[in-house]
Parts: sequence; C-alpha cells; structure tokens
Amino acid sequence: MAKIICVTTGLTGILNASFELVNRLEKSGHEIIYASPRKVKEKVVAQGITFFQLPEISLTTEPELPPLKGKFRKLARLKYKYQNATERRAAALHKTEPTAFSGFLDEVQPDLVLIDVELHEYIFKTYGKKIPMVLLSQWFSLWNRKGLPYLLTDIIPGRGWRGHPVGMAISWQRIKIKRWFAFIKKKWMSGGTDRRSSLLALAKKENFPLSMIRENYWPGPFTYATLPVLSMTIQELEFPHEVRPDLYYVGAMVKENRVASPLERTDKERLTAALKYKKDQQAALIYCSVSTLSEGDIYFIKKIIAAVKEQPNWMLVLSTGALRNKNYLAELPENVFAFTRVPQLEILKVADCSVNHGGIHTINECIHFQVPMLVYSGKRSDQNGCAARVAYHRLGIMADKDQDDVQTVRKKIREILGNQKYRTSMAEMHQHYLKYKEDKILTSVIEKFTAKEKI
Repeated sequence: MAKIICVTTGLTGILNASFELVNRLEKSGHEIIYASPRKVKEKVVAQGITFFQLPEISLTTEPELPPLKGKFRKLARLKYKYQNATERRAAALHKTEPTAFSGFLDEVQPDLVLIDVELHEYIFKTYGKKIPMVLLSQWFSLWNRKGLPYLLTDIIPGRGWRGHPVGMAISWQRIKIKRWFAFIKKKWMSGGTDRRSSLLALAKKENFPLSMIRENYWPGPFTYATLPVLSMTIQELEFPHEVRPDLYYVGAMVKENRVASPLERTDKERLTAALKYKKDQQAALIYCSVSTLSEGDIYFIKKIIAAVKEQPNWMLVLSTGALRNKNYLAELPENVFAFTRVPQLEILKVADCSVNHGGIHTINECIHFQVPMLVYSGKRSDQNGCAARVAYHRLGIMADKDQDDVQTVRKKIREILGNQKYRTSMAEMHQHYLKYKEDKILTSVIEKFTAKEKI
C-alpha cells in the first residue's frame, strides 16, 4: 500500500473532515502522515494520526519599506518599490519558498501527496519534485461550469432571473472582473511583491505549467485547470451541472467518534441537564450553532431565543462560540440552554432541527444524523451557496438573518418540525451519503493515482 502525506491548512472544518478521510485510508492499508502549518498537533495526535508540524505560511510577502517621510511620501514609496523591484521580488520569492515542506518531502519520499487546495506553495513545490499529488477540497465545485452558479451566491438554478443561464453567466462575469481588478491593484501597489505575484514566481521556478493556473473567484488567488481534486462533498447535494474533469466527489467525511476537547465540569453538568429536560418534557430539541457569526449578529441570536421562548414543546441548545458580548444570556427562558461550545455531534444525535449558518461541515453532519435544517447564512465564504443547495434539495429552509423577525423565525422552525417532506428528503440524502462509504469511493479514487506509480 501507499505512503501518503495529507496536508491541510488545519482550520477546524477541514481538519475534522480530514480525520475521517485519513481514517478510511488507514483502514485500507495506506500509511498516512498528517502535516499542517497550523499548530494542531494535539488534535491530530489525539485521533491516533502521525503528525508533522510545518512552519506557518506567511500571507504577507511584500518586504518592508524604509521609513519615508514628507508630503509626497506615498509617491516616494511607489518610486522606491519600482527602483528596487528586482531585489524586492527576490526577497518576496524567498519568503514564499516552502523550505521546510521541501525537506519534509525529501525525508518521507511519499507515493502520493494530498494537498489542501489553498496551499499553493506546497502544490508548486510538490510538482517541482515530480511527486504525484491530488488536491483536497472541502467545498462544492469552485469552477465556472455550465449550469452552475457562483458558489458564494444564493442563486438557485431555474429560480428567478438570477437562476436563468444568462443571469448566472452575468454573475460569474461580474465577480471575474472584480477579482481581476483586485489582483492588478495589489500587483501594482506592491511592485510585484504581493502574494499572488510571488506565488506565480514560485510556479515558474518549479516549472509548473502556467496554463494549468486559472484566475480564481474564491478562495485565494488560483484554481487549477487540470490537477485532480477530491471534493469532500456529496455530489447528489450539488446542483446539476457539467462536472469539471478530474473532480472527484468522495462524499461527506464525518468521523462520529472523533476525539474532542473535554467540556468544563460545569458545562458538562448543564448539558446533562439540557438533555434531561428534553426527555422529561418530550420537547423538540432545536440546536443553533452560531459560532462563526460576528458580534453584530447578537440581534439575530436574540430573535432565535425569543422565537423558542414560551413554546412549551420546544427547547433550544445554543452554541455561541467566541462572541464576547454575552449580557443577553444572563436571564434565559427555562427551555433555552446556552454554551460557548458544545460537542456538536453529540447534540445532533438527538436534535430535531438545526438552525445553522450554512457551513458545509455542519450541513454534512446534519445529513449524517438526518437532522433537517433552517439555514440562516452567515453570508461569508461559501455559506450562501451551501444554503441554496439545502433549499434546492429540500433538506430544509434557506432564510435571511437580517430580514426575518421573531414571528417569521418561529414560523419557519414550526415548518421544519411539522412538515415530513424535509425528513423524507433528508433520509434520501442520508442514503446517498452512506453509499460513498459503503462503495469505498475514496479509496478507489486514491488507488487510481497510487497504482499509476506501480505500473
């Protein structure tokens, strides 16, 4: 079997999903070494996975300027940048060079490298060393394909003028122009030492074909035209479209028995009390996770609490994350239980409805436990697109946190709890989800690439 390096950014979502991915590959007999530039060693090792710590990636590659004063200092800065362009670009490239990762590859000599699609430095370096690689994505398709709207929008194909093919094409074109101007501005203002320009210089150094690079809409500066990509999503949850060649949907990755940080004793006692309340009152448990929302969304959290208040057959378990202003939690109704953090998988096992922000990993976990959703998109990253897919496939309702009042929130929760169609659709999607694991889709795709090296 193959020796495989799996390297991700280490951000919580893809980290947790990759635990299940690694688990499946190890059970198939592959040797996995996990690496990340984030300090996640404790979490990775807790799962029984071998870990290698990489240095943090610098997203700021532009060299510092000497102190320049005077009335025309802005022009003086630009003049300095261009007068010293060669030296500054060399310094930026040096800062971009993933030296530690290069040494790691030389030491391990892997048969295959799975690389997070956001880690461009590692992609170029792996290519330069002629090591087989497959990119790893936690998202739905990032590419402009026929029938597919831009992922960061809530556009649903076939609904309204925005869902018309012409409307979707206009949406793609608008974001393309916007991103193009942003890239040009950064390059011009930095004298060619911005991260995107430095990455392109690294690509040239590693003889990476620039024809394979595509201007990106999100995330980061690039996507790739032909490199193989594993998407840890369920294709049946996608919109129907012409799928990009070498894009493999390997299904949602949820490791139900993953090791999580233990709760504080008081929180554990309160969680036990909440679950006892559900049993004693035979209440429908509504789980609301708003851990990625901002301080400005406290008003929305108050609406959720008010919507559940005085509903004797409902209860709310609220996970607030790192929100600092929690004065509104001082006096909660009897049927509302608020926590900074809860073991999400444990709660979803018994939840009747999930109110969430549209994060793909929460959606996947809801499918794992067959919990219908009321999605109030956080309107960041891919959350709008995920919410649109939930609505399209009738796994729940897509709503707007900035528009719905308390009565509307309550009405939509009641619709989720009372309408069997959401549970029926969720059960069907759950079967699709299970089939990816049963059919060993992930391992069959991986073996397709590792077998090439053994011929």
